[in-house]
Amino acid sequence: MPKLTVINPIQNAELKNYERKYRVCAYCRVSSDSKEQLQSLSAQIEHYTSMVQKNLQWQFCGVYADEGISGTCSNKREEFQRLIKDCEAGKIDMVITKSISRWARNTADSIEVIRKLKLLGIGIYFEKENVNTLSAESELILTILSSIAQEESISISRNNRWSCQKRFQNGEWVPSYLPYGYTLEDQSIVIEKTEAEVVQRIFNDYLNGKGAYTIAKELTKDGIPTKRGNSWWSEGTVRDILQNEKYAGDLLLQKTFTTDTIPFLRKRNKGHKQKYLIEDNHEPVISREQDEKVNEIIQYRKAQQKNSETAKYNNRYLFSSKIICGECGGVFIRRMIFKNKPYQYIQWSCGRHIRDIKQCSMKAVREEEVKRAYIKLFNKLKCNSSKILAPLLEGLKKISKDDNERGETAQYNNRISELKEQSQVLNRLRSKGYIDSALFIQKSNNIETELEELRSKRNKVLDNTNVSLEMEQTKQLISIIKAHEGLMEEFDENMFEETVKEITIKSQTQLAFTLKSGLELTEYL
Repeated sequence: MPKLTVINPIQNAELKNYERKYRVCAYCRVSSDSKEQLQSLSAQIEHYTSMVQKNLQWQFCGVYADEGISGTCSNKREEFQRLIKDCEAGKIDMVITKSISRWARNTADSIEVIRKLKLLGIGIYFEKENVNTLSAESELILTILSSIAQEESISISRNNRWSCQKRFQNGEWVPSYLPYGYTLEDQSIVIEKTEAEVVQRIFNDYLNGKGAYTIAKELTKDGIPTKRGNSWWSEGTVRDILQNEKYAGDLLLQKTFTTDTIPFLRKRNKGHKQKYLIEDNHEPVISREQDEKVNEIIQYRKAQQKNSETAKYNNRYLFSSKIICGECGGVFIRRMIFKNKPYQYIQWSCGRHIRDIKQCSMKAVREEEVKRAYIKLFNKLKCNSSKILAPLLEGLKKISKDDNERGETAQYNNRISELKEQSQVLNRLRSKGYIDSALFIQKSNNIETELEELRSKRNKVLDNTNVSLEMEQTKQLISIIKAHEGLMEEFDENMFEETVKEITIKSQTQLAFTLKSGLELTEYL
């Protein structure tokens, strides 16, 4: 027979000896760092410290407190994040906090964290609402109360934005942060002389023909400190200074705005909201004439960069915007690689691959390898011009037409314009009731039919014009290659510019060169 042993329960007096104390902490938060709010935070910390220590069954685990931080986003609250990590590490059994609004004003964040801690067996006690998250009915109550806290936060944010809007409209807004060259004294914008001299230098250099990149490089070289105190200037920083209206004495309000819903995000105002410009608001660093001239130069250079005929203007390096990824279609970016100094080399990498390897797996290629591939390609064309380029030119000649194509295109355009005018006249007559519907429909259909035929014929002529252009570019390519004496031994930048339109990286060992004539040739590394 099996042996049976009865184990008697431990008596309550004995059980108490085995029980460990409940590890309890408190969480406090205030949304601003004003004197009144900090006093409130201090009072909360003192209250909960005393409350936990007085309970003999509780072990005090400290107070986690966030100062001057909104409750709409938990990621920005360092003490809140530390509290969650300590809970996950098994250091805490219960958290006490003043109210749900102190815990979080974002319903999604609040419920997510509460559920996470509940699965770990950790309860949160909200003193004001008298709710413990470990109780059965807490889920519904917390969802409702968290939603109320979130709506309250949205309402407060809406009121604050309305207040700011009114101050914008009345011209009473004083920026909390001023650009390089200015400081705030007694709620007034005042020039900071040392920094203002640097700003004047930047504007003068730009007006004298220097670019933002060159100016930034020279400022860095001279060791001039930036707004943040470091001595490294970027091209973007210089551009921001050149385009800031404050240096001319003006103040543009609501350059950025905050979204209406949680999480509140700060975005640049690109026409989403009204802007307010206050002219002659404060003492300028530069003259109005300097500001206008700089803006004219900036706009002119932007227009130059957009023009396809001056694309080279925007390219600081020979291969800029010319190397294309064969996998994702992205543009390759130049990168300087330092390895075992002073050994270094230049490589070109796909921009998408750099940002996220999941978007593109294409690996980088070295600049020297691209140059060597071009030298091989050029020498092949030089030696086999009669076998490659000459047959291409003959084929283009066969499909090209007479030299009066431009005249045909002009005739088609003139007739299309006439028909469009007739259509407009018909519409006016129809609207005034001078012709009946049947006649109007008949005439309109005739005009539309003829327009379709003319557009089709014009497109064919334009296609033939493109063939003629390609034929001219092929002739030019043949003459350039013939004019070059002998084979190419070293990479020739000028020859590359004259012959190659773009390079497509098919793989680390395969490159496709698209020539100015439209011909695409593959070369292997």
